[in-house]
Amino acid sequence: MFSERNYNNKYGSKTNYWAVPSIILSCVLVFLFQNMTARQIGYFVHDPVTSNLALNAYGVRSLQLWRLVTYMFVHGGFWHLAINMWGLYLFGSMLERRMGSANFLKLYFISGIVGALLWLAFNWNTPIPCVGASGALFGVMVAAAMMYPNVMIMLLIPPIPLKLKTFVIIYALIESFSSITGVEGQIAHLVHLGGLVGGYFYMRFTYPKETYNVFKFLKLRANKFTSTTHSKSASKNWKFVNSSATNLDVILDKISHSGINSLTEKELEILRKARDKMRNKS
Repeated sequence: MFSERNYNNKYGSKTNYWAVPSIILSCVLVFLFQNMTARQIGYFVHDPVTSNLALNAYGVRSLQLWRLVTYMFVHGGFWHLAINMWGLYLFGSMLERRMGSANFLKLYFISGIVGALLWLAFNWNTPIPCVGASGALFGVMVAAAMMYPNVMIMLLIPPIPLKLKTFVIIYALIESFSSITGVEGQIAHLVHLGGLVGGYFYMRFTYPKETYNVFKFLKLRANKFTSTTHSKSASKNWKFVNSSATNLDVILDKISHSGINSLTEKELEILRKARDKMRNKS
């Protein structure tokens, strides 16, 4: 799936990394126990493992707080398990080599717990259970994109190459849209979105100088909107002094931060006049 494997050479493989294999093994064992203990009761299949470990609001309200963690090890079927474990192996292996096993586990569980809390916030009064490692996996995915933004991956459907940072941004937008519209109700989009948020902030606080901000485009857009709104409202109440050095400094800072396209017509006029004035002096 990955077209670059330089991270293996850079960080080596002399150290024993145990977090990803341990999580995968735990999920597989829990899945086996789910199937071993399942019993047919009428039209329903009762699975005591899932009943006691899955995330649900009733259990959390009864102070069964372990469910915030244990739901990550329970899966709803073979393909649910297989896809999550395959993603964990791909993205988690590269991250664990960079972060170390202990820090990787912190990332994994923080992402999963934040995903659980966001899901609970919108399902507090419903009996719906939630299972799967997807929330934690989405946190691992965004962390991988922040550590290795330009690693290329090949999608299966459609078969196109994408940078990891682009892949995660697209996924985040899809999950945000799905959470708002409620499409595909069987998929816990809120858990995925919460996992992304948890993983993102963990990496930003823990590795501020080593990570690429995959969502910086949101900040730039927000700044552009704020600056444009402020400029429009300000222009109604006072006039720019064209020759003011203070205004020119503000404009130059704005260009440095948000690009020249973020300037208003009046700011562009100030810039032009300052340029003409400098040419005349020279």
